[in-house]
Amino acid sequence: MTMNYSVAMSIMFEILRCKQTAKDLAEEFEISTRTVYRYIDDLCGAGVPIISNAGRYGGFEMSSYYKIREFFLTRNEKSYLINLLKNQNDENAKLLILKLSALATM
Repeated sequence: MTMNYSVAMSIMFEILRCKQTAKDLAEEFEISTRTVYRYIDDLCGAGVPIISNAGRYGGFEMSSYYKIREFFLTRNEKSYLINLLKNQNDENAKLLILKLSALATM
């Protein structure tokens, strides 16, 4: 299976925003929970510190020490993510747009 880059980045940003369950991510991105686990494994393999908590109140969350470095994404990738987020009618998406816009000028 080839990882869809935009889905992987969207999953990463959702987890950065707040704790997410595999079920919620699967519903959000219209993929199976098994595919969510594959994306999580790929992101972890790329060095993204995603913490997995099992159980009733479990889910995926990002290490509180994780920061996205400005060179993590190319200028074109940042612009692409900003355009994706503009389609969201969500206050958190607006905050992410501001943060990514600040990175895009670096």
